[in-house]
Amino acid sequence: MIFYFSGTGNSKHVADFIAGKTNDTVINMADCVKKMQYDFKLKKGERVGFVYPIYCWSLPSVVEEFAKNLCLEKYGKHYTFSVATCGVATGGADMQLAKILAKRGIGLHATFAVKMVDNYTIAFNVKNASKNEAINIKAEESIKNIAFLINNKTGGYHNHLRGLWPASKATKVVYQLTRKTSPFKVSEDCIGCGLCAKQCPAGAISLDYGKPVWTEKKCALCLSCLHHCPVNAINYGPTTKNHGQYTYTEIKEDK
Repeated sequence: MIFYFSGTGNSKHVADFIAGKTNDTVINMADCVKKMQYDFKLKKGERVGFVYPIYCWSLPSVVEEFAKNLCLEKYGKHYTFSVATCGVATGGADMQLAKILAKRGIGLHATFAVKMVDNYTIAFNVKNASKNEAINIKAEESIKNIAFLINNKTGGYHNHLRGLWPASKATKVVYQLTRKTSPFKVSEDCIGCGLCAKQCPAGAISLDYGKPVWTEKKCALCLSCLHHCPVNAINYGPTTKNHGQYTYTEIKEDK
């Protein structure tokens, strides 16, 4: 059983890839939070995984809320792992997750990380499709190796992308302070498709006369609405319009 959260597809791809190698099922944490579904019954010896992106060197709010409420009915011993996807570094996010899960009676046997395209276009430019593809092609080898280790239930700390992890305490505060929805703006290009509202894991978007409005003061700041907009009509602050859009595209294997 692999629980995942993904704003633009990186972590979903990783979760799906691992599940394909381990014959596990994938479950969207955002859907669980919306439905308040936190109770799960494990099969005998079933793996338990958590795959998630890094926001400000911290856990996304959706992942934190899910983990704090998770109840697992165990059946024997279970190998548990986490995989963080990031653009630069993971900070102390995996340690945050481990502490939360420990309070729920769940221990992590292994932690992993993989560097992929960073969708935080408030700061990063993702317009170069070739560069994005090169990053994700390189990531694919890491993902395959991680899946191999997980399939063999390898324990230990395999996250080599922590960076200056002690700063995570400060950056977590920054994340909480910057999760405001007020900077979101919609241009006249909006076609009223409603995809942004459908994609929002926080349920913070509604349609008003065919146009999106943010009805909650805070969201996960995953920028899923911005990146999935088919006409690039959603902006967050002054930079995102010029920094492009990004969603994960499957890597084509060379024959």
